[in-house]
Amino acid sequence: MLKTLLGKKAEEVYITFDNRNKLYLEKEAYFNTDDKVNFIREHFKNKLILFKPKLTYEESRKRYHYNFDIILVEEEGEACLHYVAIPHIKKGISHKRFEKLLIDQKPIELEQYNHSLEIPEFIVCDNFIYHIPDSDVLEKYSARTTTYICRKAQDIKRIPLPKEWHFSMAKAMYKELCFISTKTRLELTSQFDEFGEYIIDSYKQIEKEKNNSYLHSDFTDKGDSLLGNQNAEEKEEANIGLIAEHEFLERLDVLAEEKDLIYDKNDIKNLHISLKTSKFTILGGMSGTGKSELARLYAEALGLKEKDNLLFLPISPSYTVPADILGFLNQQTGIYMESDTGLVSFLLRAKKEKDKMFMIILDEMNLGQVEHYFSDFISVLEAPAKQRYLKLFSDKAICHQEEYRNGLEIGENVLFIGTANFDETTKDFSNRMLDRSNVIILEKKGFLEAKIYEEEQSSEPAEIKHKIDMNTEITAPNYKYWIREAKGLISLEDVELKILDEIHEQISSYDSQTGVSFRIAKDIALYLANIPKDEDENELLSRDVAFDYQIKQRILPKIRGYRDQIENIVFKVDSEGKIKEGTIGMILSKYEELNFEKSLKYLEQKAKELVRNGYTL
Repeated sequence: MLKTLLGKKAEEVYITFDNRNKLYLEKEAYFNTDDKVNFIREHFKNKLILFKPKLTYEESRKRYHYNFDIILVEEEGEACLHYVAIPHIKKGISHKRFEKLLIDQKPIELEQYNHSLEIPEFIVCDNFIYHIPDSDVLEKYSARTTTYICRKAQDIKRIPLPKEWHFSMAKAMYKELCFISTKTRLELTSQFDEFGEYIIDSYKQIEKEKNNSYLHSDFTDKGDSLLGNQNAEEKEEANIGLIAEHEFLERLDVLAEEKDLIYDKNDIKNLHISLKTSKFTILGGMSGTGKSELARLYAEALGLKEKDNLLFLPISPSYTVPADILGFLNQQTGIYMESDTGLVSFLLRAKKEKDKMFMIILDEMNLGQVEHYFSDFISVLEAPAKQRYLKLFSDKAICHQEEYRNGLEIGENVLFIGTANFDETTKDFSNRMLDRSNVIILEKKGFLEAKIYEEEQSSEPAEIKHKIDMNTEITAPNYKYWIREAKGLISLEDVELKILDEIHEQISSYDSQTGVSFRIAKDIALYLANIPKDEDENELLSRDVAFDYQIKQRILPKIRGYRDQIENIVFKVDSEGKIKEGTIGMILSKYEELNFEKSLKYLEQKAKELVRNGYTL
């Protein structure tokens, strides 16, 4: 078969080395050596190489080229001839949520593990490892090549990840994949035999405890803020008919799939939590990553419609003062001249229809200087919910339109979201603005990954989508019901507070007016308190990933300036000229129980900008 398709016999070597690994070779000084063959031989001797095979066909010479891309290289340690691949559940999914998916026979995604491989014997999620004893326990899901469905959850056991997992057991860890030796496999199997706990037993215990409780924690957490001082029966009755938060997130996913919009599901959850808990949310990233589409997608999932309760407001570079988006009072006629944006009328309608949700999308918002044209809003949004009044003119001014006299009330039913590019055509955000915003940087998916995703989506069984309510409009009381109150710094764990203190110390060392304020810390606490949960109270985004998002969005955007100012906290250059982690990266890396993948990647990007440009924005 191989001979027919690829022009090679099965026993022949498949891969060779070529210049597609130029970046890696340059880093290892390969091009500076005379004996390149011997250099390659010695460099990779007794090392593990993680690579991706590459097959290309040369049409002119009618032949195949068999090459590979190097992903990473590490010391092997104890020699082994065979390794077992172990997939990881994507960061952000808690082990409780994962177990619920297994028990309910719902699809689980193993992003780096496709159907061409055997059914995995082990799967890692959170700080647990799971044993799949037989190949018939998991079934390959026909609609997607990286998705599986559990058919025998009663056979699956779990144990906590061994302490030495990251130090010596797991090899060649890359994204959601790692490898273990056959010796380690035997050690794990023995541990499962001795200490393994069946996930079905754990689930039954949780259900028993839940049934002994009169109310679910998700309901009681909300206190009396929404439903007053009603008793438990009245609260349960008031809850009837509301769309559950996890159902709304499923609606978001389905809408994205229908519109062929490819976003990381954790990014969608992150946007939702940000909008629930912050006064203003900014979607940033390179042009073409779908910022405006994602904002519109969220509005559509809420059931909002343009010319009613959705205002799409393109920002012009000419906007310099609040009057440009609001309007002004003509002192001679006593008539308030509203801006062409229609923002004032929109907010007046939101004030009158408090049971409806409203959203304002400021598109390309940093084409103008945000702190100038949006300054009135920045101040007002800081006030308590019932005190957010935006005055349009002086109390002593004469205006014949009574509806404008008391100004604009910005209620809790109004969401603000802005989109922003970061290039030479845009304005920088001030620390004042960053202090009050979640800055979400959308990352572009790979084109090949996007193509595979689209192909798999087209074969998704339609009956799954039909089970999700796509038509009910989300009311303001329904949206407010999803929001939990935080208890300030008490809501943060000691290790989280310690990390925030250490980061603040490093940032303020180069600028005493910058750092981690009490406002940011309390906003982070509110964000973490509002992680959505499924129907069984399992978090849909794990806390460590949520904390990683907050470090990246609320703190790291404030690190900017020239290289000689901030290079030590962003990166260091070792004696060989290689870029190493700066002081903030070292802080994040030393807490092994947490994972700061997104924040570290963001710092790496800032380091590259400093080296290339001498400054970072």
